[in-house]
Amino acid sequence: MRLTPLTRMMRYALSPAVTGTAAPCIPQAKAWGATYAAGAQPAGPLLDLSQGVPGEPPHASVLAALSRTAGDPEAAKYGPILGEPDMRAALATELRELYKLDDGHLTAHDVGITTGCNMAFLILLMCLCPPNTSSILLPLPSYFNHAMSLSLQSVRPAYLPCDPAHNFAPSLDAARAILSAPSTQTKPRAIVLVTPNNPTGSTYTPERLAEWLALARQHNIPLVLDETYRDFASTGAPHDLFKDPEWRDSLITLGSFSKGYRIPGHRLGSITAHPDFLQQVATVADCMQICPPRAPQLALAPLLPSLRDDMVRYAAALRKRLVDFDDAVSKVPGWRVLSSGGFYAYVEFPAAFASENGRKALSAALGTDVARVGSGEVGQALATRCGVLTLPGCFFMPELDDPVWASVQGGDAMREDRWIRFAVANVSDETIAGLSDRLHALNMVMGV
Repeated sequence: MRLTPLTRMMRYALSPAVTGTAAPCIPQAKAWGATYAAGAQPAGPLLDLSQGVPGEPPHASVLAALSRTAGDPEAAKYGPILGEPDMRAALATELRELYKLDDGHLTAHDVGITTGCNMAFLILLMCLCPPNTSSILLPLPSYFNHAMSLSLQSVRPAYLPCDPAHNFAPSLDAARAILSAPSTQTKPRAIVLVTPNNPTGSTYTPERLAEWLALARQHNIPLVLDETYRDFASTGAPHDLFKDPEWRDSLITLGSFSKGYRIPGHRLGSITAHPDFLQQVATVADCMQICPPRAPQLALAPLLPSLRDDMVRYAAALRKRLVDFDDAVSKVPGWRVLSSGGFYAYVEFPAAFASENGRKALSAALGTDVARVGSGEVGQALATRCGVLTLPGCFFMPELDDPVWASVQGGDAMREDRWIRFAVANVSDETIAGLSDRLHALNMVMGV
């Protein structure tokens, strides 16, 4: 039978784990920006502070090397599952340099290369978590791709509420309570932290991370640190965990080449862990990636030491931009930066927006009846009316009517939903300086 447009449909079922997973949120935000860009743009050109992407191109030496390796026939062949030996050795050297380690504390055998850090996290879940019987301790708000990956693998998130009054630090007490609770249907398999954090930018101190590792050891589960933004932490080693001679028994770290080396489109990430664990990673990776992209590995491996100064410069520029961002936001009544670091600042919008007058003003601005003023509605108005594209905090949390909230100890503060993530890496210092006017404009729309 020939299908007409009205009858053209799939004749097969989809996995409930996929259909039950939240759709990617970046396209939704981009659609708000497209709405503004297609109109009169009364506030000026669209300012895109939505996605954590570097605003600078890769270093010139990296671009030149990528050009060479892309044309090398060797780069078109299959490579080792866990990455090029020279790449693994080079990254191990950089990690020893960053964390001030002796040679024996971390070697190439402890490092595996993956097709991006998101791939590393998904492989990690497949290695650690039997579906439907596992849980992962995850801070709330949480990086949406982490939550989506858990959903795809039928792994339950055991959320750790982060305190807005204390730089969005995750609760150790909540973690202890979860890990000490009587056995339930799902078994905790790991603690996952992101530092510097996405979305909040909060950076956890070495002392606090040592407490988290001790807690993980106590309960015989790994502490997993997603260190995508480690190159942008404050000066000094991000932590001292690798200096523990027994770090391999309970620590796994994930890394990314997308941010510090500014090559997100080339998809390179890493897992640093016990070599025995990496052998299991290789089993999964062989079915998913076969090998990480070879051209960027061959290009970067010999260059990494020479790029240290450039990374330090870029990180310093972003730290200054975050300071300038704080200054710009603080000039606008009701707006406050609660935490920042890496690529991001987590910003509280005015409490007056949630008043009845604010609800009515927002309903008029969006052309629809708004039942409750949350970050999603404010983010939409900021984009469509004032030309500032961000990601609302609701993108980093479950829906407010999700039953999972009943299990989140101390989660009431998170449910206020009063925060927006601003990404500062992909815009100029001049853009940051002009942000105050846009926030003032939204205040006027809201009658504040």
